Amino acid sequence: MTNAELTQFKTRYVKNLEESVIPFWEKYSIDREAGGYLTCLERDGRLFDADKFTWLGARELWMWSKLYTSYRREPRWVDLAQTGADFLKRYGRDPRGDWYFALDRQGRPLVEAYNIFSDCFAAVAFAEYHRATGDRESLEIALATYRRIQERKSNPKGRFTKQIGSTRSLKAMALPMIQIWMAEEMGDLLEPGLREAVVRENIDQVTSLHIDRERRAVFERVAADGSHPFCMEGRLLTPGHALEVLWFLLRTVSRRSRSAGLAAGKAGAANTTGAAEGGAAAADDAALIELLTEAVLFTAERGWDHEQGGFFYYMDYEGLPPDKLEWDMKLWWVHAEALCAFLISYQLTGRSEFLEWFRRTDDYVFSHFDDPEYGEWFGYLHRGGDAALTLKGGKWKGFFHVPRALLTCIGVFDELAAAAGGPPPEHSQHDGAKERHHG
Repeated sequence: MTNAELTQFKTRYVKNLEESVIPFWEKYSIDREAGGYLTCLERDGRLFDADKFTWLGARELWMWSKLYTSYRREPRWVDLAQTGADFLKRYGRDPRGDWYFALDRQGRPLVEAYNIFSDCFAAVAFAEYHRATGDRESLEIALATYRRIQERKSNPKGRFTKQIGSTRSLKAMALPMIQIWMAEEMGDLLEPGLREAVVRENIDQVTSLHIDRERRAVFERVAADGSHPFCMEGRLLTPGHALEVLWFLLRTVSRRSRSAGLAAGKAGAANTTGAAEGGAAAADDAALIELLTEAVLFTAERGWDHEQGGFFYYMDYEGLPPDKLEWDMKLWWVHAEALCAFLISYQLTGRSEFLEWFRRTDDYVFSHFDDPEYGEWFGYLHRGGDAALTLKGGKWKGFFHVPRALLTCIGVFDELAAAAGGPPPEHSQHDGAKERHHG
């Protein structure tokens, strides 16, 4: 990728983040009456439901905090984060300390704490808010929530589980995926050694069970031995989840490899054993990066709609009828995660295939999902690429996948430029996010 192309991409992504995505959520999502965040927003920001979904509130809290800690020290982003933190502290947890799924506008509970995914996002959100503000209570909430997740992870839905595991027990990829992301995001806030232990355990599950190199597929659910039961769940492929977990793993392995290299360099200066161990670890990580980037490629090739463009939401490995009626829709988050997976794969390998996939996905995103008139991205497209729903947020879509992907890609553009020996690619500077005006 030339420096000119890096500059072009970075300019586009900074502009989309600062002039489209951030202003939309800042203008319409903040509940200045009851506190917290509103997410059920039509194309033009009109509210169509005032209920609040804890996992989306936690995601938004994390995103405002992350923008402040990792992008720019914009004071109002901390204020917006505080809006979510105060509301969730007051209303988000049940008497056991588990996080409700949904609340009404005033914070009264609507849906029980039936799954630990709300807790996962709450842990990461309060950890990042602590980094942004130094708030000790938030750190305590993050760590207490994280410990509770580890207690519940073997049975994440508890009494709300519908499946009878003794008949057919399947391992899902969603929990290892979120565990890896949590461990990386919380980082040194966790107890010493815990981060790496969690990372190792969950990398092992994904690479040994879900990634099937022979079948060239990443399976959403597998049996405990890695086999694929003859049923719709056993054949289920979710390209978006696959690409998301793969870029998480690539980032994790890259970080771990850099850390091991530094440690090995210090050890090698004192003895040859340390240098040998470091070399072996580097070789293992190189092999793992090769496996993960190979999986990115075969996921892309299988998941792309070669007739009408874009990535399918769900697929059946055998091409049999999937039970997901929305299987052929094109969703915002799938393409946001694909951008990260392809760009990071290109960064780590330099292979042109990944750059081509990034360009292809970028072209689809900005010609189909991006809404230059009202800001933000559409969430749900029909297979042909027209909007199935005009909403910009809802029960499942919030201020998370799009800004996280844009922020991640902007960071990689800078890293690519630095690796080439040049300064970060220039872009139009923005003095804060500009408010959009619509006729």
